[in-house]
Amino acid sequence: MASARRPDPDTSPLTPAQRKLAKPLRAQMAESLLPGDPELSRQTLDEAAAFMLEAALTRPEGEAALLVRSGAAERRCTRVAVANRDMPFLVDSIAATVAAQGLTTGVLLHPIVAVERDPRGRLTALPAAPSATSKPESMVYLETERIDAKERRALETELATTLGDVRAAVADWPEMRDRLAGDADRVTDPEGAELLRWLGTDNLTLLGHVTRQRDSKESHKLGICRKSARELLADETYDRAFAWFDARRGKAPLIIKANRLSRVHRRVPLDILIVPLVEAGKVTALSVHAGIWTSAALGTPPEQVPLLRRHLAAIGEELEVQRGSHDAKALVHALTVLPHDLVIGFSETDLARVATAMMSLVDRPRPRLELVMAPLKRHLFAFVWLPRDLMSTSARLAIEDMLEVATGAQTLDWSLQIEGGNLAMLRYVLDFRGKANQPDTAALDTRLQDMLRGWSDAVEAALAQSGDASRAAVLAGRYAETFPQAYRAVYGAGEAAHDIERMRRLASGEGAQDVEYPLKRDARLYAHAGDPTGELRLKIYQLGGAMPLSDAVPALENFGFRVLAENPTELGDGIGTVHDFRLQPARAGDDVARLLERAGPIEAAVAAVLNGRAENDTFNRLIVDTAL
Repeated sequence: MASARRPDPDTSPLTPAQRKLAKPLRAQMAESLLPGDPELSRQTLDEAAAFMLEAALTRPEGEAALLVRSGAAERRCTRVAVANRDMPFLVDSIAATVAAQGLTTGVLLHPIVAVERDPRGRLTALPAAPSATSKPESMVYLETERIDAKERRALETELATTLGDVRAAVADWPEMRDRLAGDADRVTDPEGAELLRWLGTDNLTLLGHVTRQRDSKESHKLGICRKSARELLADETYDRAFAWFDARRGKAPLIIKANRLSRVHRRVPLDILIVPLVEAGKVTALSVHAGIWTSAALGTPPEQVPLLRRHLAAIGEELEVQRGSHDAKALVHALTVLPHDLVIGFSETDLARVATAMMSLVDRPRPRLELVMAPLKRHLFAFVWLPRDLMSTSARLAIEDMLEVATGAQTLDWSLQIEGGNLAMLRYVLDFRGKANQPDTAALDTRLQDMLRGWSDAVEAALAQSGDASRAAVLAGRYAETFPQAYRAVYGAGEAAHDIERMRRLASGEGAQDVEYPLKRDARLYAHAGDPTGELRLKIYQLGGAMPLSDAVPALENFGFRVLAENPTELGDGIGTVHDFRLQPARAGDDVARLLERAGPIEAAVAAVLNGRAENDTFNRLIVDTAL
């Protein structure tokens, strides 16, 4: 969609005749103020009306008039004015676009004005009442904080793109609705077909459609798919979707989330519904619908949502839940609270796992984490429950960081829901494309427990399990808070307990054979529990400072290891440094588990070399290769 753009003059270019038109516009803008909005001075309204009229002077049919400019010196703000044919989703889409740029809207006025224009789109009159020659137009005026010229140009570009999407989605909505209904008739699964019909009756805000052929050709582009979302999904995703239907004929629709955020109505990831087009028993194309669930649909009881109601019945039967019982009510409650737009695409097994997890937490709130891999393995959904009193921005960010570090994925979206009870639920959508390994849900859940009950308490508990419980509190008090946040998110309290024991042994002199040569370094061979590859790791502990890599790498190579990477963690209070090395045995076929079985002798030999008590030469390789 093209937008009428103008230069950024310092003063309004309105003629005296045009200024007269600003008076009735000013009155309508004042009337559009909502109860609770801040009162605006007469001068502010006069300036807003003049700016709005300037933007609306010329608006060719099928376009929007858009103007972005900084306010005068005494008005430290940026003004935005949009004139467009009145249609749904304008105001919320504009406001969401402004917010997406990190800007806060201070003033928002939205009168719907009767406008007369000549054939070239020039404004000729603002009649007091609608007439046969006038058309209703949305006049949207807002103010946000002052931004520089580069940021204003970026904001104008984003708004123009958003307005193009809104106009395309509204214009193509009837045809998109018809195509969704037609695809519902093609689906052989009765519940899947009924879901499409249900969504098509104002339960899904339809925004786009495209037909994708096996040869990558595309047709029937509608709505946003002919504007900003011309590349709705990646080629790899389409290939996986074809493979999905080839392997699971009849299992339609395929429901996934897009990485692309909607520009229309709400700034959330697009919901994608894919239906196979079959000819002669073979899937030849995909009919792809894009939209977002309406608020009413998200709040619909699960018993009334096609497909979800079937899952509800199947889970209740599997759990042998008695109708009307406490468990039955808890199951319905869980499926009511869980976001319909996500769980509708889950397998019955995954949905049962998440729903039963939530059932167990409603009456006894406590930290809990569940992960669900989306169809086509494009996204990873993380559900995190915690007592309401533990919920904070710092907790949310810490959990998000933990998930991203453990999975290597990036967070695309998150949401928070706090009920009237004492349970809060965080939901994360992570971009899992290109990731090969399924994350360990149990390990992440354990790490969540450690994180939320307090780092020092978690470390103390881990020390009590792995060593002398009587001195766990003393050791935790001495060492726990010296570990930086980055370490805590990656390794967890259990690993910290192991590291504390090694550092304590070094500091106390345990293992030294004489006082003239106290040990300053120690070594520990292990495999990191948070690493799904099971890669061989070696930690070297250094008292009072860091160890030069030139001291460690040649020595490890003489033991027959290839050093892939090193990650140092400096402990506070000058305690020392934990160097974590990723290793690869130089001899092909060496098994990590076999090496870990002989960790003791290998660790002792490495520590002896690093402390200068043994020779650093290639004969050390015999200790690793032949168990000498």
